[in-house]
Amino acid sequence: MGLLSHLTVLFATATSTALAAPASAEVPAAAEIATPRITSISFSGNGCARDPKFSGTFNNPSVTFTDFAAASPGANQTLNCEVHLQATGASPGWQVALSRNTVKGRVVLPPGTALNYYTTSYFSQDASKTCTLRGTVSNTGTGTLNQGVTLVSDAGGDKAWSPCAGSDGYTGIMNINFRGALTGDGRAYFEALTEEWDLEWRRC
Repeated sequence: MGLLSHLTVLFATATSTALAAPASAEVPAAAEIATPRITSISFSGNGCARDPKFSGTFNNPSVTFTDFAAASPGANQTLNCEVHLQATGASPGWQVALSRNTVKGRVVLPPGTALNYYTTSYFSQDASKTCTLRGTVSNTGTGTLNQGVTLVSDAGGDKAWSPCAGSDGYTGIMNINFRGALTGDGRAYFEALTEEWDLEWRRC
């Protein structure tokens, strides 16, 4: 997923009579934006009582869950797992945000039941600015749904941006919380297997 990371570059269009800007003032190409190095990663929530496995890099991440299984009725109808990630080495003058979250798993939904899922992202340096993405998988038919699912949530224009990276390339503490909640009557089940996310960069 990280290979699909989006890059937002804002630039001014010069007129034919304007003086050319010096090379040092030009917006760097995508290849010049450094990939941050992860310095700390931790998990919290009842959906990851046993730490998931994290692989990949800051721009190409993958989380494999070990015990994210919600069941209804019961005490585990709603589960969440939140990742807390810190990194340094980003290009100065850039900031990052979650643009898409993808969770793969499996559902068992009898008629009249549903899975509601939410992804909330924010940076601890300004926790009041959050982005919450919502989706639903529901069974309105007459038979039980028992199948794999891919839950894709796009932020669109509603993103929570990191602090602007300084000379140390620090992007703050990024938090991404995925939550699944089963509703309705019947014995429903949801298991999250993997989570991946795409990031977007912009000048700040």
